[in-house]
Amino acid sequence: MEKNRLEEFIKENRGEFDFRTPSPEVWDKINTATKETKVVSLRHYFMRAAAIAVILIATGVILWQNNLNNPVRLAENADPELKELIEAEAFYSSQVNQKLKEIQKCYYTFPELKHEIETDLNELEGMYQLLKNDLEENISNKSVIEAMIENNRYRLQLCDDVLNQVKC
Repeated sequence: MEKNRLEEFIKENRGEFDFRTPSPEVWDKINTATKETKVVSLRHYFMRAAAIAVILIATGVILWQNNLNNPVRLAENADPELKELIEAEAFYSSQVNQKLKEIQKCYYTFPELKHEIETDLNELEGMYQLLKNDLEENISNKSVIEAMIENNRYRLQLCDDVLNQVKC
C-alpha cells in the first residue's frame, strides 16, 4: 500500500521534481566516461593464449629432458652391477655423514680435534666431489663409482679411528 501512495505522490508532483536539470558539463563528463570503455579484440586474447601455450610446452619439454638425463633415472636403467655400486656408495655416504655428526659432538670436548679432522676430511671430500663430477659426465663408469666407494671407506675409517681415540 505504501508503494502505491509513493507512486501516486510522484505522479501528482512530477512537475515539481523536474525543475532541476544537470548542467551541460555533467552530461559531457558522463559521455566521456562512457566512451572510454576499452574494446579488446579477439586477436589479443588469441595471442595471449598462444604465448601461454608456448611457455607451457617449453616448460614441459625442458622438464621432460631433465628427467631423462637424471643420473638416478639413468642408474635405474643401468645394469644390476652398476646399480649395486650406486647403492653401496649411498650406504657408505650416509654412514660417513652419521659418523661426522658424532665427531662434531666431540668438538666441544676436544676443540683441537676440529682443525685436524676437518683438514683430512676436507681433502677427502674434495676428492669425492671431483669423483662425483666425473660420475655426472659418465654415469656408467664403474671405476668412478668404485673410487667413490673407496673414498667413503677411507672417510668412514678415519671417522671410526677418531671416535675410538677420543671416546666421547
